[in-house]
Amino acid sequence: MKMLALVSQLAISMLTAIFICGVIGYYVDYLFGTNLFIFFLILGVLGGYKTCYNVICKFLGRKSLFDREKKREDWANAAAPKSTHKSNKSN
Repeated sequence: MKMLALVSQLAISMLTAIFICGVIGYYVDYLFGTNLFIFFLILGVLGGYKTCYNVICKFLGRKSLFDREKKREDWANAAAPKSTHKSNKSN
């Protein structure tokens, strides 16, 4: 269920950024007679990617997907042997 919510949020974030920048680009073209629609559309795609990146990082609990310290911790946890029994230590 969490994955479905993540995919939905990514799609909505991407489409919203593209739509808003597209509307701004169209309006600027209409007002000034320029050809900036493509520029604003590309800006919307880049903004959408950045938003999706932030959502994925938040979902994974990281500041960045390229955070080396977090990757080292993940690899160390994955490589550590898992104990199947409980130890009974008494003081």
